[in-house]
Amino acid sequence: MRSHLFSTDADYAPQQAGYWHEAISRYFGHLDAHCDAPDAFEAQMQAYEVGMLRVFTISSSGNDIERSPRHLDDHGSDYYKLLLQLEGRSEIVQRDDRVALLSTDWSLYDPRQPYVIQSPGPYRHLVVQIPRANLQGLPIPNLHTSQIANPQMQGLFRLLASFLESLSVQLPHLPEACAAPLSETLIGLLSSTLASLRQSQGDHQGLPAVLRARVKQHVQSCLTDPGLSLDQIAQQMRCSKRYLHRIFEEEGITLDRYIWQSRLERCKAELEARHDGPEQAGGTISEIAFRWGFNSTAHFSRVFKSRYGLTPRECASRALQHGASPQHSTQHH
Repeated sequence: MRSHLFSTDADYAPQQAGYWHEAISRYFGHLDAHCDAPDAFEAQMQAYEVGMLRVFTISSSGNDIERSPRHLDDHGSDYYKLLLQLEGRSEIVQRDDRVALLSTDWSLYDPRQPYVIQSPGPYRHLVVQIPRANLQGLPIPNLHTSQIANPQMQGLFRLLASFLESLSVQLPHLPEACAAPLSETLIGLLSSTLASLRQSQGDHQGLPAVLRARVKQHVQSCLTDPGLSLDQIAQQMRCSKRYLHRIFEEEGITLDRYIWQSRLERCKAELEARHDGPEQAGGTISEIAFRWGFNSTAHFSRVFKSRYGLTPRECASRALQHGASPQHSTQHH
């Protein structure tokens, strides 16, 4: 998985805190970083692009991070943030709430509201940036596992924590082709958690956004099935095809087109992997197309060129000519 590494290791001690402020503000919008011992400050952040999500693993000595009211209109407000505490202890203060986070606790919060994250000692975080459109129509409360008394909800919250914890370990070793399904799986799991939380609080109204997330998750997990169709999805989701079309209107694309574009994206990812040699690319062009649900090489080549402006063979040849894409971490100082 492509990533960028930001580390204070090679910086002169007086510059470390300032460098860290610049690095985190690049991704999260303007944040003020405060630490008790700036001369001994150490931090590292690995940034990954995972489908529509940005995922970060952050290790740092103790510090406070603040998002102040005067900076709420910058690019940091384009996302919701999901934070998993991997190690250490932190507290999030927002909307007059104070949420304590210990290992495997998580919280979802809105950067359009001022907040402070206080970490008195060394810590590790996994942070996921989720575009606001991907949670449109869902209730976004302050979330934390220790706030849920319902045992069934605790189980669902822990499932999400386990998924995030496993993601933090496996991210460096995952191929690019996994990015889209991983992002849809995470969004689907989070959406189901939000919907279940809402229902546990007495609101049993169906949420189209939740069903839309479940549909996309189902599609991503079944792309290799040639029988994947609107009929099959409607049966799996226990709803009508008409309702499927209606909930997908906000995507700006039909569900049928979403399926075929997702298949094309998987094929393109495998063809571009040919910079490691044809034996690493999962077979011939025809084998790749058939594996992802196409039943005609000619049809696959035609729609591939229509979407990407080059044929599958040209895509594979370009990857071989250009060699490996920059998939290794890039360190900035």
